[in-house]
Amino acid sequence: MKNIYVLAEHRKGTLRDTTWEALAAARTLAPQFGAEITCILLSNDASTISDRLVQEFSKVIAIEDPSLETFNSDACIKCLVSILGDKSDYLLLMGNSNSVIELAPGLSITLDAALATDCFGFDVVDGALCALRQIYSYKVNALVSFKGAAKMVATLRSGSFPFTPTAQAGGSVEKMESPLKSEKLRKVFVSYEEAEKGDVDISTAEIIVSVGRGIGDEPDMDVYQSLADTVGGVLACSRPIVDKNLLPKYHQVGTSGIEVKPKIYLALGISGAFQHVGGIKGSPLIIAVNKDARAPIFRVAQYGVVADINDMVPALEEKIKEIKG
Repeated sequence: MKNIYVLAEHRKGTLRDTTWEALAAARTLAPQFGAEITCILLSNDASTISDRLVQEFSKVIAIEDPSLETFNSDACIKCLVSILGDKSDYLLLMGNSNSVIELAPGLSITLDAALATDCFGFDVVDGALCALRQIYSYKVNALVSFKGAAKMVATLRSGSFPFTPTAQAGGSVEKMESPLKSEKLRKVFVSYEEAEKGDVDISTAEIIVSVGRGIGDEPDMDVYQSLADTVGGVLACSRPIVDKNLLPKYHQVGTSGIEVKPKIYLALGISGAFQHVGGIKGSPLIIAVNKDARAPIFRVAQYGVVADINDMVPALEEKIKEIKG
């Protein structure tokens, strides 16, 4: 593998975290293959974004075109083919966002490149790159090969590759002519439809106190909100809590809710079904409290406490307040 390319993903002129997570993955792989890392930026105005990119990438290839102001998979495929079409022996990394999920399959076919989606890790086996994925509804971790392909495309699960900024690259931008000027696209962007926002955004929280079925059928939610306030975090939950209308949908953590990556995730009375665990993969510290010692949540938690939630929570809040003085 001679080159690793990272597709910069942006929305409304702002770079998304998936760009930096893809760069973090590239940085772990590049030394093992002696590969160079290059960022690909497709935008209507590269200058608004490239200044930030060159701080972390030594080289940025940019294509500017009015059609690239908003995401369009047809436009992106044409641009990426113009950049990569005559190249071989490379890996293209992208975040596994909703946009990329649409883009990646068609791109891999057009480039005749091997594709692995929703990867949460990589390994090198006998000198060949392999990707870590989860199959059977997140129940099995699979190490998959690219079958010796020289051209590879991989999308990355959010939160799987923590990024540490350096701001020391001092890179340059190489602008390429747009291949879109004389072509009519099949798709037309209509508008953004933003999801309903609640009073909190758990996706950006650094500390999350999350509750599950184990808190009982008629719990006093103020008790758990008080604990969240005391530790300086936000209150979240697993799906059963939403199903009982104890908390709104935007508090739900999991693959069917919101994927989170807080610095600390405190799971109270959560059994640890694979749908929930899939949404907390990005958290470096998971603390679980459950009265069932065999609860699956303990398999992923760094710290586990087997205890009754009703006894544990008041004692924990009291101790935290004592420490805070």
